[in-house]
Amino acid sequence: MADLSTSYMGLALKNPVIVSSSDLTKTVSGIKKCEDSGAGAVVLKSIFEEQFLIDGDIPTSDYSIHPEALDYMRSGSLLEYAPNYLTQLIETGKKSVDIPVIASVNCETPKLWPRFARQIEDAGADGLELNVSFQPISLAIPSSEYEEHHLEILKAVKDAVSIPVSVKLKSQITSVAHLGQQLAESGCEAIVLFNWFLEPDIDVETLKTMSHIGKANFFHALRWVGLLSGRVGCDVAVSGGIKSAEDAVKQILAGAAGVQVCTLFYQKGLGEIQNLLEGLEDWMDRHEYKGIDDFKGELSFRHQELQFKDLGEASAYFRAQYLKAYSMK
Repeated sequence: MADLSTSYMGLALKNPVIVSSSDLTKTVSGIKKCEDSGAGAVVLKSIFEEQFLIDGDIPTSDYSIHPEALDYMRSGSLLEYAPNYLTQLIETGKKSVDIPVIASVNCETPKLWPRFARQIEDAGADGLELNVSFQPISLAIPSSEYEEHHLEILKAVKDAVSIPVSVKLKSQITSVAHLGQQLAESGCEAIVLFNWFLEPDIDVETLKTMSHIGKANFFHALRWVGLLSGRVGCDVAVSGGIKSAEDAVKQILAGAAGVQVCTLFYQKGLGEIQNLLEGLEDWMDRHEYKGIDDFKGELSFRHQELQFKDLGEASAYFRAQYLKAYSMK
């Protein structure tokens, strides 16, 4: 029987399947259902910076918030899931389950996050996942400043807490590899690929813009998991697009230390966790792998680049694969 136990962010997991931040993980009963269904860990429903601000009596001069967002929260739409609720959820949840409980925060302001991170650590969270939320829409700000913003937030949080911290990146980063390495060097225990934010749309009848929840691109994530794992000094996890055990195997072969899943469980229920685990075990048994580490990263860029003399040769190789793929069409 294959051993599915693994390590993620320095935390011991009984398996690499993680229920990602969602309504599935916003209550103690939800967390317990995830554990009972076989999950290796859970990431709690993400809480927004603005929710801390409303709940924390912080001077408005310390942050910037759009009045519409302020009114929306004060109406109760977001305050139901507020900081006090989150800390109570962590405290009670930790007493109810044995799997790691990772908190998630959607952040923007480096100045405020040490205080919030300490609240989460004091409540007993095993780890903290940072969702750095911003839109690089300014014509005057270069990409380097946006990337530095990630580092400022991470460093501020790492100075404040001792629990492991991960950063969930959005897919539109100029240099995912460079930022990933910078985050690792700044103490990040894991990088999560990716955060799929809202996508725009237009109603051609009402002539109004609207937004949809972003859909994960499995192959885009697979590419970057493979390119980063083993090359940056921290774990790499994947979030989004996992629909089967085969998908989980692919991401682990590329180097993923954990596979975060959400949409599949919404569509088919938490019973799919067992299908993922059984499929993973079956694949490992058929290929005679005894443990996750025996094949994790076997098809990562780092593992394969050992056959190249330098990155120039590796780039030439990938260029050749690109030409082959398109010449076949």
